Formats: sequence, structure tokens, C-alpha cells
Amino acid sequence: MHPTFWSLLPFLTVIPVALLTRQVLPGLVVGLLIGSYMMQPHILGGLDAAVFYLLKEIAVSNNVRLLVFLYGFGSFVGLIRVTGGVAGFANWMNQRIQTVRGAFILTWLSSLATFMAPDFRIITVGPVMQRVFQRLKVPDSKVAFIIDATSTPLIALTPIGTAFVGYMVGLIASSARHIRLGETAYEILLQSLPYNFFAILMLLYALYLTFFTGNKDTCQSEDQENQKDCPPTIQTPFRASPQVAYMNQLRETPQDTIKEKTPQKKISGASSEHEPDSDFPDPIEIVSETVTPRAIHLVVPLLVLLCLTFLLTWWDGASKASTFWGALIKADASKAMLEAIFITLLLMMIWYTLFRQPLARLLFGFMQGGNEMMGVNLLLALVWALTAVSTDLGFIPYTKNLIGSSLPALWLTPAFFLIGCVIAYILGSSFGSWAILMPLGFSLAAGTAVPLPLIAGAVFASGTFGGFASLLSDNTVAMATVMKLPLMKYSRMKLKASLLVGIASLLLYVAVSWIIT
Repeated sequence: MHPTFWSLLPFLTVIPVALLTRQVLPGLVVGLLIGSYMMQPHILGGLDAAVFYLLKEIAVSNNVRLLVFLYGFGSFVGLIRVTGGVAGFANWMNQRIQTVRGAFILTWLSSLATFMAPDFRIITVGPVMQRVFQRLKVPDSKVAFIIDATSTPLIALTPIGTAFVGYMVGLIASSARHIRLGETAYEILLQSLPYNFFAILMLLYALYLTFFTGNKDTCQSEDQENQKDCPPTIQTPFRASPQVAYMNQLRETPQDTIKEKTPQKKISGASSEHEPDSDFPDPIEIVSETVTPRAIHLVVPLLVLLCLTFLLTWWDGASKASTFWGALIKADASKAMLEAIFITLLLMMIWYTLFRQPLARLLFGFMQGGNEMMGVNLLLALVWALTAVSTDLGFIPYTKNLIGSSLPALWLTPAFFLIGCVIAYILGSSFGSWAILMPLGFSLAAGTAVPLPLIAGAVFASGTFGGFASLLSDNTVAMATVMKLPLMKYSRMKLKASLLVGIASLLLYVAVSWIIT
């Protein structure tokens, strides 16, 4: 199809619909349908085209591999939680902290065992460290900020063993599919990590706040102010954070009354005015309350997963490079990660069985944990289909010609980072903003002298900004709920720090763009 302005319409529709609905998925669906009806403009033609593009993209081997990996990674986390690994690790930390400095050091070190996903880290470390720091008379707001800053920003920079890695590699691969590359998607990811200036600077700021400032509390208020500052329930495409609040309520309730307080499961999945779905407790948390905490149930599987990931990645790339790190870079990382998670899950089943964990509990944790990643899988499938239909409409050549004649390459990356931060903050989702911006960023960079790792780093940085700072972020809501902080005040505190770091990041993008382009 001859590229025209109308080839931009699917992508231009996604952003306003997503901003209007505060949800990424409706924007992607509308964009896909618009593009599909542009390809086949008759009553059922657009629907047929949308289904065709979805099935076509899902059938791509690397895409199927990523979807299975994400489901398996969710199952991995689910098994750790239902067998008491999280609670055991929390108890272990609580017994070894005596000083404020030691508590903060252990808070940072705990990221070595909880770096797989931000929500996982928040729910695991938050309640434990809150009790410890309250004993040491450190404000909850400072503790919450440090844990938050070592969640999304740190995980976005971790190149192995997280759900973020699989998602990021998949986005890069799908976004660059129609661009001739000299590197693999994983190589581009590794090259982009130093350009995620927001995540790097936020971690440096958190280090400064941790060890070189006082303990002034900026986020405490009276109960009435807490009620006034509490916004309406926020829905996200992923696990709803209000479940955390419900679980905190259950933990403070005598065990003999929990059954009475747990709401009955509704037959329909639709929300009603009086019974929103977000009020339902997290089933995995309920089951995990009934098992004896054992830190070894987290530590051993995590070590196995990391070791297998490194070993299988090296094994896959050993024939392509002579050095260990060269083999890791040249390997098919997505293939190695899938093999590692599959083997780890099998070994976990055997390991937990040896500890006499009931098979029904293990299967529940496996299925429930995997199902929590289905929102991410659906988002990915829609992104792939939308990118494919936009490409067939001539999106890439048109954007090359448009940007190449109107925006100097020098300003492309800073402008993209700034716009991405605004979109990501309004959406409150790292994954959602990355899904919208990465295909567009790669298409724009392809027609200029801007290196793909630089534009990828700017996309990841802007998404990290939104996932960390936004009031709508499930991480912000979860942390405020776990730490019992007024949400509006806590989000404002995070926003002030994020704006400071964001401005510094923007200046760095200007400087780097000036040097590189």
C-alpha cells in the first residue's frame, strides 16, 4: 500500500484512547480495528483482518516462545508464594536487623532475591521492612520510597532472570522486525541499558537519600486526611493492587473470623456498583497464609533459575563466540530463558514434593501465578498485530520521510523521552507505554542517524518514569497500601523526586544526542 498520512491513524488512535480510558488495552484494540478496517473496508472484513493479524503474529515462533516464558515466569513466582518462600524470606530478614544502617543495607541487598518483578518485591519486602523500621523509628515514607526506587528502576536495568527482560526483548524483536539489524534483540537490549538514564539516576538518588540524609517524615497524616486523600480504586491490566489492602486486613484479623470476612465468589466476572472485582482478595496470598514459612523455598528455586539461565545462555552462544560474555551476548536469550524456566519449574515440583507440599497446592500456585501474566500476554499480542497492520499500511516509510524532513535527529531522542514520560505518567504502566512507544520509536529512528539502542533506552527510561512516579501505577498504589501511607501525598513525594531526576535525564539525552548524532 502506498504510504500516506492515513498510515499513522492506527497508532495516533491508540494514545488518545489509552489516555481517555486510563487503560492501554482499549487503545490497542481500537487501533487494531481501525487499521484492519482500513485494510479491508467492509462489514466483516475488518474483523477478519484483525483476527488474521492476531493469529499470524502469535504464530511466529519467537512470539510464542515469549508468551510461554511469561506464563511460566508467573507460575514460578506463584509456586514460591504458595509454598511459603516469600514469608520465610521475610522472617529471615526480620531476625537479622539491629541498626538503621544495617536495615537499609539489607533493604538494598534484598533486591538480590526479589528482583523478578516490582509487585513481587513490594509485597515481599514492604510489610517486613515496615515493622523493622518502625522499631528503629524511621519514617514509613522514606522506607517506602527506597523500596519503590529499588523495584521498577532496578528491575528495568537487570538483564537476566526477570519478566521485564523477556518482555523487553520481545518488544525490541517485534518493533525491529521490519528493520535490517546487525545485532540480536537481546544485544540491542544490553546496549540500551546504559541509556536508561532515568533508572540509573533514580538509583543514585535513592542511594543518596538512604545514607546521606536525615529521616524527616513527609508523608504522615491523620486518619481524616488519609480518607480525604484516598482516590477511587484504580484498575490496571495486571494484578489489581487493592488486593494487597484486603490481605493486610486479613492479616490483622483473628484467624477464626477470616472465613466470615472473605467475600463469596461471584458467578459473573462483571463488576457491580456495590461489589467491584478489585475488592476480591488475592487467592495466592490466602493460600500462602496456611503454610509454614520457609526461606529455602525462595532461595533454592531462585538460584537454580539464575544458574540455569546463565548456563543455557552460554551454551547456546558458545559456538558463536570464544569468550563467556561474548557467548552470552550472541546467544538466543529468549530461547535460553524459556528452557531455564521450564527446567526450573520441573525441579521445583520435585523439590516441593520432597518437602511434602500437597500436589493440589502446587498446581494451584502454578496455574494462578501463570494466569496473572495473561494480561501482559494479551497486551503483547495486540501490540504485535497493531505493528503488523500499520506496517502493511505503509507506516514505516511514511514516518521516515516525515521525520527526516521535519525533526532534526539531534532532538529526536530528547523529544521522544519527554513525550514518553507524559504518556507513561498518565497511563501509569511501564509495560503499556513501552508497547505503544517502542514500535513508533524504532520506525522514527530508522529514517535518521539515531542509534536504535539510544532510542530504545529513551523508551525504557520514559516507561520507567511512568511506572515509578504515576499515581495510577499499580506499584505506587500497592506500596502506599502496604505501608499504610496516604496515596496522594506519597505519589506527590515520588513525583517531586521523579521530576528532578527526569530533568537531569532529559539533559543527558540532549548531551548524548549531540555527541552521537
